[in-house]
Amino acid sequence: MPIYARGKNSREWIHVQDHCEALLSIFLKGRLGESYNIGSGQNIKNIDIGKKLLKIAKRRSIKIGKKVKVKFVQDRPGHDFRYALNNKKVLKELKWKSKISLNQGLSKTFDWYNDNRSFFSKTSKKQFDKRLGLKI
Repeated sequence: MPIYARGKNSREWIHVQDHCEALLSIFLKGRLGESYNIGSGQNIKNIDIGKKLLKIAKRRSIKIGKKVKVKFVQDRPGHDFRYALNNKKVLKELKWKSKISLNQGLSKTFDWYNDNRSFFSKTSKKQFDKRLGLKI
């Protein structure tokens, strides 16, 4: 499993269902011309996400293989160390907050990908096999 740098970069994670519900809340209750940051407050290091995904796979009895290990790869140029949002405005003004925990969201996402493998057989690998941000 490739992880950028040493895996210490952190990201704020939000499940797609929560994000869509926040967008709908902004559409219905937000003030015209205002900007709203949609965040979950769930900030976690990339290495920890990788470990959580491996645990989910093991719980689902998915064969990972003994050779699957975390491999630290060169960080891409200009890669931010941390992504996080100040979502106080959407919490205060619209009374919106995410409902799906990080672990629930990862499990749901993992299951979707596992249940929709045919989607990937229809998608060309050429679209995804090259790293972006590096000179060709």
